Amino acid sequence: MNTVWLVVAVAFGIAELMTASLTLVWFSIGALVLMGLSTFIESIIIQIVLFATISITLLVVFTKYFVDKDKSFKYNTNLQGITQKKGIVTQEIPPYRTGIVNLSGEDWTSISADNEKIEKGVVVSVVRIEGVKLVVRPLNDKTEEN
Repeated sequence: MNTVWLVVAVAFGIAELMTASLTLVWFSIGALVLMGLSTFIESIIIQIVLFATISITLLVVFTKYFVDKDKSFKYNTNLQGITQKKGIVTQEIPPYRTGIVNLSGEDWTSISADNEKIEKGVVVSVVRIEGVKLVVRPLNDKTEEN
């Protein structure tokens, strides 16, 4: 019976390699555990029940652990890196309308966070991103450089 559990473990291991979900690996581990336990347990039904119990328990416990760990992880994406950066207005931002801000050499469509007019040449800080627009707030009066 050890050989059967080894085949099951390898099959689940190969199936896991074809996915990126980290789901089937727990069944592979369950089969390896049963490979060892099958020398002491003769009943195939008990072995299958133990295999299912061990595998599903591992799946639930470790999936919950990884999901909780993932919730607390701060992703450092390009979008998150843009907030709090400074840019310069290259096309006036009228109230309730869009203008253009140059941020790190790239032009972005931008709106004012306070719906106020921001003149060309003013240095602004990115407050947040809404869709594909930067929401900006002026840092100080008219400035020509970053």
